[in-house]
Amino acid sequence: MSSESEPSPANSSPPADQRGTDAADLVLAALDHLRGVHETGGSSFGPPTLACQKENLRQWADRLGLLLDHQSIASRLTRGGQEHDFFREGERVFKVTRNGVFGLSPGIELALVSSGQDARRFHLWEASPLEYLERLHLQNLLVPGLNAFEGLIVQPGDDMAIVTSQPRFDIVPVTTAEIDAWFASLGFVKITDAAYYRAEDNLGVFDAHDKNLVRADEDVLVPFDVIPCHPAGGFLAFIEETLSAGHTLRAIRTVTTHRQP
Repeated sequence: MSSESEPSPANSSPPADQRGTDAADLVLAALDHLRGVHETGGSSFGPPTLACQKENLRQWADRLGLLLDHQSIASRLTRGGQEHDFFREGERVFKVTRNGVFGLSPGIELALVSSGQDARRFHLWEASPLEYLERLHLQNLLVPGLNAFEGLIVQPGDDMAIVTSQPRFDIVPVTTAEIDAWFASLGFVKITDAAYYRAEDNLGVFDAHDKNLVRADEDVLVPFDVIPCHPAGGFLAFIEETLSAGHTLRAIRTVTTHRQP
């Protein structure tokens, strides 16, 4: 048996028996593991910093045999959008987070503005592993079974990538008007371009543009690459104040990070 400081040999590819329902359950299992670490203040590795989250996630994946071989996967990758690279296998698409960054997470920042203007601006920040797993789980609540957790890639220099998979979709273009109408039918209010909010369950869905949704049926869309979250604190207050005033958020698309390593 390997010690916690000595990972088990990496698998050359995602285990076939963990795709589908079981692997979708692993999204929640990984999330619950990191939530537990976060709520207890971080285990023996100190406070729940980015480094702590990565190390605890690595240990969890190692115990389950979910450490994947980087070289065998890297040779198959195609560069995707802003957040992931990908490869296809059978009827599934495998997505790999890029450059040690775990996707994006919405929030607010303060901007330099003229007197009398609201300095708060909507922003997409680099996400932590915990935030990324929360995103995957919320996507699975929107579309059951959408995301399957396949494993982790840990490279020299502590660079880590999360590997997930989704069903392979036929790309049927949708318009912004169709996206707006579909979210409205589910009780969401549009709060800025490609972003929607539902107060009933405090659910925000961001980055919901025409490249991140596909048509599954005449009246059903699949938001396969959106960024859902439960806004909290100042971000939630900002959304509520903006909507109550009849305004929309002003989006800033530049990605910046000030996270602890």
